Amino acid sequence: MERLARALLLACVALAGSFALTAVVAPPAVGAARQHALVGISDPVITGSTPGLLEAVAPKWRAAGVDIASVTADWREIAPDKDAEVAPPGFNGADPSSTLYDWANLDRVIAVLRAHRLEPLLTITGPGPLWSSGDQSRGSARYRPDADLFAAFAAAVSERYSAQVARYIIWTEPNTSERLRPQSFCSKGRCSPRSPEIYRKLFNAAATAIRRADSSAQVYAGALAARGMDGKDSDDPIKPIPWLRAFGCLGDRDGADRSSAACDGFEASAIDGLAFHPDQRATAPSKRLPSTFEVGITDTRRLTDVLDAAQLTGGVTNAADNSLPIDIYYDEWGYQTNPPDVFSGVSLAAQDRWLQQGAKIVYGQPRVKLLGQYLWRDQPIVDDGKGVDAYSGTQSGIYSFDGSPKPAAAHFSNPFWAYVPADGRSARLWGQVRPGAAHSVAIQRRIGRRSFRTIAEVQTDAEGYFSTSFEIRTAASYRYYWLAGSQARKRYSAAVALRPR
Repeated sequence: MERLARALLLACVALAGSFALTAVVAPPAVGAARQHALVGISDPVITGSTPGLLEAVAPKWRAAGVDIASVTADWREIAPDKDAEVAPPGFNGADPSSTLYDWANLDRVIAVLRAHRLEPLLTITGPGPLWSSGDQSRGSARYRPDADLFAAFAAAVSERYSAQVARYIIWTEPNTSERLRPQSFCSKGRCSPRSPEIYRKLFNAAATAIRRADSSAQVYAGALAARGMDGKDSDDPIKPIPWLRAFGCLGDRDGADRSSAACDGFEASAIDGLAFHPDQRATAPSKRLPSTFEVGITDTRRLTDVLDAAQLTGGVTNAADNSLPIDIYYDEWGYQTNPPDVFSGVSLAAQDRWLQQGAKIVYGQPRVKLLGQYLWRDQPIVDDGKGVDAYSGTQSGIYSFDGSPKPAAAHFSNPFWAYVPADGRSARLWGQVRPGAAHSVAIQRRIGRRSFRTIAEVQTDAEGYFSTSFEIRTAASYRYYWLAGSQARKRYSAAVALRPR
């Protein structure tokens, strides 16, 4: 009966969420919880060790409407003797005051973010020093990291920053061998997942340590990579959906299955959310990925279905309230552009258009609580060979490496999407003014070569969102503007051309 009651409750929550996809959200009451996704930024170079870089960029992030910035507590870089097989004598990894830890850069980064009213989202991740490996003789810190040693590091991090950080992600892309090994156990041409089991132990130990230091902290599992392989080698990355099912010990029909070696001694993970890195593979955000085992921005239900099944079978629990479903945090999302990447990049115009469409899609997904742009500025091009390898850096920023803006930079703080639904009778308009707050927005329309004319004024909700519609009789372009800053300067959105169906 208890399982049935929980199933009915989760079904009701999911049904309510499906109606919310088409509803116009009313302004929330004062003090109400945030209804839609936070605006995030993830740029490890800017939040890295270059002095003065973050200090120069952080004010721009805040002005552009960023709410939360990703930061990494890298175990290997902060801990001592990273290439030694044995930890330093007398070293207590759980003690944040140990002089052997190097906190200087992380202290600076978090302080700068807080000074500019940007919330840090802190990822505590490995690999760690070699002495944290489950088998130092392999020479790889990624191999079966010791969960107790990682928990000690997580305890030190959370104790040091508990007054400044409220949200944590445990590990980065644990479904890839760049961070965790082995990914699978392979024998006679068949492979079964092993990294979910290793990660489950890492997460459970670290989450317990963090919550001991700060009982109000939110701890997210993940952050999973969107891509993977079918698995023919122990180091091949695992696609996120089968990885997540193995993490929750789900069987073939999404019932509980604890019979495998990877689920021996199973202990469910209490998570506050799932962090994820969706990847559209250079296609529009409205396109579903062909593999049902991978996840793009419009494939969120693939994640929530597995999470719901795992929660109903006791494979995971919602740490805050297990009668509620578990939310999703897209902490890295973006489009590689051409220029400069002529092999994998999309056009600058497509990046601009699709980032705005993606924001609209996430607005209609009530369980997605964060959409984090990756990156702010392109990384430098690293030529590692010919073809695709000639662009081994990441060029998904809204600014080029030299600081020049791409078209997407002009619209990052005011995303706008307009479309004509199947009935063909109305133009549907959606947008957000960032930073989110109540704003008066002027809707403008242009027919043919005429000038834009204001046709309506609408009020945004308390998070800066608006949604409206107009009868459409002829082809026209739409845009909006609002008055920004103390000098009431007009800020315009992109213009979108529509025609009746």
